[in-house]
Amino acid sequence: MSSLFLMPDGGEEVTALGSTYRVKTDGSHVAMAYSVMEEEFWGDTTPLHTHPDAEEAFYVLAGQVEVWAEETVSTASAGAFIVVPRGATHGLRRLSDEPVRMITLISPPGFEKIFAEVAEQGEENLLADPDRLLALAQKHGTTIIGDYPELAGP
Repeated sequence: MSSLFLMPDGGEEVTALGSTYRVKTDGSHVAMAYSVMEEEFWGDTTPLHTHPDAEEAFYVLAGQVEVWAEETVSTASAGAFIVVPRGATHGLRRLSDEPVRMITLISPPGFEKIFAEVAEQGEENLLADPDRLLALAQKHGTTIIGDYPELAGP
């Protein structure tokens, strides 16, 4: 295993499903313990979903986001740290006019590979065929539950 040093704009960039991600490590430099991405969440919401085999954590750098996790709604802004345990149903809703910038950590790594595959297959094609998107999510360790709750938050 070799050391890793990336400049601020270093790492592969992928845009899919309401966010742009810059992969800082895919896990290969940390014995597959976790992956880290710098995320710019510019979409309105994510669907409610779960990752049965992985934890997901967010450190908010800028903007404001509502987090729905296991029927509890919280608002997070710069400096907030959120951990979503394995199997917890969760989703995000952007509250700020500007994108929400976050560091996203996934342990163990793996489910984040869906974003590159969505970009490769064509997001519009997948959104037009929800069954294909659900199957792709499942392939990458994500179960989509449904839409973000309309009545959550302010």
